Amino acid sequence: MDTLFSSTFLKVFAAFNTIYLAALAGAAYGMYIFSIPIVKNSNSSLTMLRQFHQLITLGARYMQGSSRIQGISLALLTYLLYSHPDEEISGRWKWFGAALVLGAQVAWYEVVFVFPTNDRLVEMEGELKNVSGGEDRENRDREIMGEVLRLLDQWRRWHVGRIVVPLVCTCFAVCGLIF
Repeated sequence: MDTLFSSTFLKVFAAFNTIYLAALAGAAYGMYIFSIPIVKNSNSSLTMLRQFHQLITLGARYMQGSSRIQGISLALLTYLLYSHPDEEISGRWKWFGAALVLGAQVAWYEVVFVFPTNDRLVEMEGELKNVSGGEDRENRDREIMGEVLRLLDQWRRWHVGRIVVPLVCTCFAVCGLIF
């Protein structure tokens, strides 16, 4: 237990958590600035829908798991700092606790705002795939193009919350390292 309370371990663990938060914010920003504009570059609704589906599949696989690990790691750090016998070190728990509480808000935010758009775009992909091939599919593809672009823009707007929250959490964590 002495190792967990060593100030060196806690500083390294706090720095790791801070970098991890910044990486999550950076990954979310990358999706905003690069991925969706690239997806929207296609002249086919089906292609955009397939690319978006792949994007959210990878996001679910890697980003959600990473966010859960980050939450557990940040909770452990907050507890270890809170429990530390040295007042100078234990006082830092508030910054990391604030990052933990704020970061947890992304979960409900995604469920309420982001995931319904994901679901609708995936549903549209399925509907378009079910249209018999050839001219019917091409016509339907053109008909839904405006809606697909609108939903991708909506997704991108809601995705800003997934960038801002980890970025603010990173700022809290940096304050926890400095003050």
